[in-house]
Amino acid sequence: MDFQVGDLITLKHHPGAPLAMVISTECVHMFNRIQIQHFDSSRSEMAAPKHWKVVSRNETRRLAEI
Repeated sequence: MDFQVGDLITLKHHPGAPLAMVISTECVHMFNRIQIQHFDSSRSEMAAPKHWKVVSRNETRRLAEI
């Protein structure tokens, strides 16, 4: 999955409402990790992308790239 900063994500095996937002993808190529922030927490964490799926794309970023 190609994650982008600002994407809303949820766990693959527990679908439902978005649980977190992608805040950085800088470590994907080197460490296979994305930085996320849960909506109920003030701290970010590194997560394995294979456990997450996008439920809503960051449309603002996509429009800015066009």
